[in-house]
Amino acid sequence: MQLPKFNALFLLVPFFCIAQNKEIEVQELPKGHPGSLITITQDYGSGTMDGYNLYVPNSCSNATEKYPVLVFLQGGLGVGGEVDKLLQWALPQMIMEDSSLTSDLDRYLRDTFVVVMPHIDGGEFFRNEATMRKILEEVLSSENVDPSRVYLTGLSRGGFGAWGLASTMDDVFAAVAPICGGPRGVTDYSALASLPIWVSHNTEDSVVRYHRSERGVAQLEIEANLKFHHSGSIVSADYENENYIFTSRESDSHNAWTEMYGEPNFYKWLLRFKK
Repeated sequence: MQLPKFNALFLLVPFFCIAQNKEIEVQELPKGHPGSLITITQDYGSGTMDGYNLYVPNSCSNATEKYPVLVFLQGGLGVGGEVDKLLQWALPQMIMEDSSLTSDLDRYLRDTFVVVMPHIDGGEFFRNEATMRKILEEVLSSENVDPSRVYLTGLSRGGFGAWGLASTMDDVFAAVAPICGGPRGVTDYSALASLPIWVSHNTEDSVVRYHRSERGVAQLEIEANLKFHHSGSIVSADYENENYIFTSRESDSHNAWTEMYGEPNFYKWLLRFKK
């Protein structure tokens, strides 16, 4: 079923009739912003996901080529509370806080991907596979998107979730980028072998220890016979040629995501891959 777009308020009434058990909020973005944002609160009946935020570039329409999808998993500070709470930092904040399309980074952030930002009110993302599949089914049926180009990234708690969900949803995702997390929820490393993976974690991180990502990468190299390209920064990584990258920046900050999401080469790396 093709759900309506949210470019005019009069469209809200028919949508509420269609989505009887959903609470839909159209978010106010800065004037002239090149995209639209809706927040959906939903009881999925199981798991701890209670909704998601959906960003759609204004240039994405049925008249355009299908757009890739980028799924972002939040950190622990966004757990609980309102579904749109996670918009306050990291990738969502970067998308929402400006309206520019001047630079390559601006265009990748705001005019290249349909971005899905699920919210959890507790627990772990990797225990919410069924709900994650439902959310993606909704987005794939309502927006002009390419099911062969669905990418997954997350930070901290969402970094753990990216590892875990990628291992159980390797049929869905074309590439995964876990940031400052670890392979919690991964029981079969061979399932990850078919997925391009870019891991990033600061070496002296005191919130989530670096060895968590390090162990996951080492386990993948052993069990799946993979070889990761190691780099000291996002910008120095060989994004054009390498499918498996492990970035280890020397820093005691937990924040390994600002560099990742602020580098155009990261998005270029994602777009190399299709299912």
